[in-house]
Amino acid sequence: MRPAEQLLVEFGITDPRDIDLPAIAFCVGAEVHYRRLVGCEAQIIGFRDRAIIYVDERIKNPRREFSTGHELGHWYHHRGQSFVCRSDDIGNPTDPRSKDAERLADAYSGDLILPPFMIEPRLGPLGDISLEAIVTLAQQFSASLTATAIRIMRMTRQPLILISQDLAGRRWQWPSIGAGTLKVRPDIDLRSSATVSLAGSNKIGPARKEPANYWFDRRHVEQFDVRVQSIRTSEGEALTLLRILDPRMIETYG
Repeated sequence: MRPAEQLLVEFGITDPRDIDLPAIAFCVGAEVHYRRLVGCEAQIIGFRDRAIIYVDERIKNPRREFSTGHELGHWYHHRGQSFVCRSDDIGNPTDPRSKDAERLADAYSGDLILPPFMIEPRLGPLGDISLEAIVTLAQQFSASLTATAIRIMRMTRQPLILISQDLAGRRWQWPSIGAGTLKVRPDIDLRSSATVSLAGSNKIGPARKEPANYWFDRRHVEQFDVRVQSIRTSEGEALTLLRILDPRMIETYG
């Protein structure tokens, strides 16, 4: 069990509705204040065993909660130090340019808001994971759709790949362990569900079976189909959940 999870267990928190980050912060020697900040999204000023955390009051939840948890991550891993965190420093787990300190803080925040020991017993009843199931789980934990989906990708063995795209192509992908090493195309196929979502509203599209060559640039991959479901996020990107339907596809290409 990771440090943030251990902290929740020590406080007897077993239900996501009881995760109160300002109250948790107070118990570990940090005060949280929401006010207008300039040049950063959040910051922590630490000295010895006390700290003050400031988070920009203009940020809406669930992003504000994640930023609060991020600073608590700095408090755990870098106690006594001070950090000024811009929006690019927070919540970029797939960005290779992200500093190690910021990655540690992000991971801690994710474990506080979406603790694996609470997520795991909820995965089984979901059956085949869909975007609707991820939305339901995100609402239970008051977390963002993207953060919840990434958490599930890290825990499930179903052959899934989570993909973020815009009109320029792939921004990032996050495969589950069951998807092998498959990597989707860097461009976006205009025939795919993702293109439809980018042009539509922020509603979950229906799950559709599509030829694998819409998503993968491998020789003869068109002999396989994949099932995809997409939604346009509030940031204007297409978030797609892709399921490998035939294990032979992973054996051949992944």
